[in-house]
Amino acid sequence: MLTHALSCPAERTVKTDKDSLEGRTQGDWRTHYPEPEARKCIFREAAYVFIQLWMCPVLLTVIYLMPHLAPDLSVSLRLDVVSDFAYAWIAGLLGGTVFAMKWLYQSVARARWHQDRQLWRYLSPHLSAALAFAFVCLVRSGIVVIFDDTSLEDPVAIVAVAFLVGCFSDSAFRKLQDVAEALFGKPTTNSQEDDVKKKEGLE
Repeated sequence: MLTHALSCPAERTVKTDKDSLEGRTQGDWRTHYPEPEARKCIFREAAYVFIQLWMCPVLLTVIYLMPHLAPDLSVSLRLDVVSDFAYAWIAGLLGGTVFAMKWLYQSVARARWHQDRQLWRYLSPHLSAALAFAFVCLVRSGIVVIFDDTSLEDPVAIVAVAFLVGCFSDSAFRKLQDVAEALFGKPTTNSQEDDVKKKEGLE
């Protein structure tokens, strides 16, 4: 009986995390996208975000070294003024690229990738860059008060904040929407406009 137990161990149920399986059954190793056209599009998007990911640190390094490598040129171009905003733009682009890359590999692994999102993946990093640039401008001007505006005089702080804005652009959008509504008021709907017209007519 002991020999039988050793030669034929009892079957055990292997518990697996559903998230780690990415919606697959255990042992399913084949790709969700065997079609050549889909694989070509995925690789093209991956190459796009990968090149952009490595391009951003290079550009940040060039901006940092420019005053040391070409001081006369940096003075004539006033790089001391524009470099901070260039840091914000490129760091925001880096944050948006990191987010797009993360979404790309997750969507492919979970079989949620489709061609209709290609435009979003190509443009969202640049939208994050513009948003980070605007956010740094608003903080430096004192319109948006989150922390001491002088803290963004340090290039490292600018890069850090702009990266966070680019990577979490949805949260930054909501913050900017609050600022816009505080400055210009909330947009009125058609029903609210009709109510205002009726009140003005009664008065």
